[in-house]
Amino acid sequence: MVCATGVWAILPAEQVMWLMREEGVVETTTSAVFFALALGLLWWRPAQDDRRSWLAMAVLCAAAGAREMDWHKAWTGKSVLKVSYYLGPAPWGQKLVALALVLLVAASALYLWRRHARRLWQAMQAGQPDAGTVATLVATTVITKLLDRSINVLAEDFGVATSPSTRALVSALEETMELGLPLMVALALWQYLRRPRAHMPA
Repeated sequence: MVCATGVWAILPAEQVMWLMREEGVVETTTSAVFFALALGLLWWRPAQDDRRSWLAMAVLCAAAGAREMDWHKAWTGKSVLKVSYYLGPAPWGQKLVALALVLLVAASALYLWRRHARRLWQAMQAGQPDAGTVATLVATTVITKLLDRSINVLAEDFGVATSPSTRALVSALEETMELGLPLMVALALWQYLRRPRAHMPA
């Protein structure tokens, strides 16, 4: 957030928006790091750890990278994350493939939640650094989604017009914080792998 605010304070609004634009350098970097993490998770797994947990994390990282690049609507022209897509005129073949991928991502998230939520909470209470990083990751994800919708909500629901400078600041904060998400995933993994093996869950 400090870096984003500094960029906004130094550069004109037009240059900030160019840097933070869709498929720009920041967004592309975010996706690339997510994809790299997805591949890395398939190789870093300690032998005694649950194979399915690491595979589920790889699926979520790949999905996050794809979502960042708007691949969820690049193939069909409409977001496959919306129910309206499946009720629309798209070919059934596309719908089935899209639904299978969405269900895979949902199943991966559910599996991690059911298997590790309690352990994560206990690790947070015990002051484990990796658990604190995961909690920060979740909070940052929520904040970025709020920032993503803030300008449109103000305009559509409250009739509040925002200046180019304000839009540039919000965009800088959102995209920079999104870049921090895969970096926090990498940090949490590094912290986890550095924990004494005897204290690591299976």
